[in-house]
Amino acid sequence: MPIVAGIDFGTLNVRVSLIDSEKGRLGSATASYPLGRKKENPDHASQRHEDHMKALVVAMQKALAETNVVDRDVLALSIATTGSTVMPVDEKLRPMDDYYLWCDHRAKAEA
Repeated sequence: MPIVAGIDFGTLNVRVSLIDSEKGRLGSATASYPLGRKKENPDHASQRHEDHMKALVVAMQKALAETNVVDRDVLALSIATTGSTVMPVDEKLRPMDDYYLWCDHRAKAEA
């Protein structure tokens, strides 16, 4: 039975649902990550790639434990995100800076 992990990165957390091709949704889990705000600049809203990846690992492990699915049985990932940032990456495809969120308005004067 092929299983797909549906992964949704939101503003404050990542959600993982494990879906069986015949049985449907087997279970889900979430894990939070911080939203970077700056007291001196209320228009600042960013997140770190490392925080997203750590939260994804936690949520995936929780979902696997909840459903008793073995990791090797997950054959595909389906990933969605609320992010719309164009992110420069290095030669190893690692983000070179933090993500700007939809609620980051630092460039409002230029826009």
